Amino acid sequence: MDRSRRHFPVWTWGCAFLLLAILLSTGCLHSLLATGIYIAQGGNLVPAEFSGLENHRVVVVCRPPSVDEFRYPGASRNIARRVSQLLRENVRGIDMVDPREVDNWADESDWSEFKELGQAVEADFLVHIELDDFSLLKGRTLYQGDAQVTITVYDMQDHEKIVWERQVGQVLYPRHSGIPAQDKSVHKFQQEFEDIVATIIAVHFYKHDPHATFAIDALANR
Repeated sequence: MDRSRRHFPVWTWGCAFLLLAILLSTGCLHSLLATGIYIAQGGNLVPAEFSGLENHRVVVVCRPPSVDEFRYPGASRNIARRVSQLLRENVRGIDMVDPREVDNWADESDWSEFKELGQAVEADFLVHIELDDFSLLKGRTLYQGDAQVTITVYDMQDHEKIVWERQVGQVLYPRHSGIPAQDKSVHKFQQEFEDIVATIIAVHFYKHDPHATFAIDALANR
């Protein structure tokens, strides 16, 4: 008998599609991406690239592109909030700083002094997300989210030392084509893209399904 192929009963496939339907109907796009719908492949997980956030107090801050700071209001804050939520849900023992504290700091402080935030909230680690670019349009009539992302983790207990850094690079949504702007509101599309960016960032810090974003382009057209 060939044991190299795995077989799954019908109910397993049924559960997978039921879960997919529930997540799509409730708009929980980031939950879909974080969980993955690769039940049929056995839920294979890969380890975190950086697991050092476990059992520590962590603050997440996302700096908006300077040229686009007022073009997409709230995008950087929303991404930071979603990343914080995903880390809280998936990283063992983590103590996340309330994003409202970060918002209050951003309203009153200079972005060049963002490390002071980590000290002010007594964080062990500061996760700094740099958006080098963030846009939603491909031409005048098509949506295609486009962001350039860099993640840096600072150890606030060791003289603000950089302990991990990753240039994620370009994030496109949908990956292969734009979608007509008349198909959904810009607000809805911005929320979807923020979820995509946040998930791609957050999974660097916990075990995850490497194929969890397999349905991104299909979801963009729903």
